[in-house]
Amino acid sequence: MCCKTLAVVLFILGSLAGCSCVNKLVYHVDINQGNYIDQNAVENLKFGMNKEQVKFLLGSPMLVEAGYDNTWYFVQWFKPSHATPKHKKLILSFDDNDQLMDIKGDYQLGSLFFEPIL
Repeated sequence: MCCKTLAVVLFILGSLAGCSCVNKLVYHVDINQGNYIDQNAVENLKFGMNKEQVKFLLGSPMLVEAGYDNTWYFVQWFKPSHATPKHKKLILSFDDNDQLMDIKGDYQLGSLFFEPIL
């Protein structure tokens, strides 16, 4: 009777331990939602670009609030298969002439951001 009980206990413990180990062996798809924003594209942005030029570099924004169409929000949420999710944002501000004035968020400005547009 003792051997059967020990075998059942070992089987249950092995099953529970296996659940946590097996999860790492199972393939999980990477989940990417929102705008994919490349740092190189952000570095190509220049002060004074119009909205069409910015849209050509970065694509359409994720959010443009009604009544505040001079502020564009680019949001990216990425979850690698077995890692913690990463959240990045980029906020662009335009003036009344639709020219780029300011960049905020999780991306670095390019060193030539304030150089004149040719």
